[in-house]
Amino acid sequence: MKAVYLHVPFCDSICAYCDFCRIITNEDTKSKWMAQIIEEIKQKNIHEVDTLYFGGGTPSSLTCEQFKKIASLFNVSKEFTVECNPESLDLEKIQLYKKLGVNRISLGVQTFNDRLLKVINRKHRKEDIFQVIQLLKENGIDNISIDLMYALPEQSLEDIKKDLENFLDLDIKHLSIYSLQIEENSIFGRQNLKPVDEDIEADMYELICRTMEKAGYLHYEISSFCKPGYHSKHNLAYWQDEDFIGLGCGASGKENNVRYDNTRSLKTYIESGANPYIYEETQKDKAFNAIMMALRTTFGLDIQKWNQRYDQDFIKKYQSILEKYHDVLKLENGILYPSREAMEILNTILVDFLLID
Repeated sequence: MKAVYLHVPFCDSICAYCDFCRIITNEDTKSKWMAQIIEEIKQKNIHEVDTLYFGGGTPSSLTCEQFKKIASLFNVSKEFTVECNPESLDLEKIQLYKKLGVNRISLGVQTFNDRLLKVINRKHRKEDIFQVIQLLKENGIDNISIDLMYALPEQSLEDIKKDLENFLDLDIKHLSIYSLQIEENSIFGRQNLKPVDEDIEADMYELICRTMEKAGYLHYEISSFCKPGYHSKHNLAYWQDEDFIGLGCGASGKENNVRYDNTRSLKTYIESGANPYIYEETQKDKAFNAIMMALRTTFGLDIQKWNQRYDQDFIKKYQSILEKYHDVLKLENGILYPSREAMEILNTILVDFLLID
């Protein structure tokens, strides 16, 4: 298997915007989850993988002993990523991660602004971010990605500018950006928080794109920027229509081109396993999803691969769209590449794809 995602549902606190599958850390529950996740890995008979991604929740909330028990079950050949929060990382964990083959850290920063960190109920502060990144680099893990959020309550364009300045000062390989989405079951959702004005949100996104590209980062996916060679290898499985295994409650996967979501109920998971919900997608749905995900990235869509998988002639079927968007969608050597302008109007382009039977 090329790619495996493992969901760790535990958090030491709940962020105001979060609606992921997560629960406040409880050692008794965590112990029962550990037994089930190890059993699931063994049942799937997974060992040799290209990429392994521990997401959450907060994977760094696992103790060193717990993390070692799970990570030792895998042999990762290319990229082993662990999502971490600054306040839950220390020297002992970092050294263990390095020893066990972790070579990429995704750090949940969200903002460097201490005032805004309190607004969204994050438990770290700006100084924690700088300290943990220095620790990571000193211990041989320099492939670091951080998450930043925009369109937060009370956040200004000047706040975004300062966040980006702090990011660039740290000399980090990768940035992922996310606009605040008000989820119904999040704290913000229950508070009936209203989203920021769409024009302000668009201005923030444009500022981020302009600043990162000027600093030499590649805008290789709608929400992702990297230094050359430091794109997320794991996420390529999602974007390039590859299969990937999802482990644990709250995980999603795709095997034999069939998508599934594991149960979000920790109680159900502990008692009876993943209980996956299988998506009943038509061939048309799958073909469109492949186009949608590929055009999010500068890697583009492999036409021959798409034709073979979905038994269609892409060029013939979508000739009208290729002509309509010839100035922003470029076909070179069998790959359909989106330009920066295409990414900005991707939703409009995708609607046109959907309208063709």
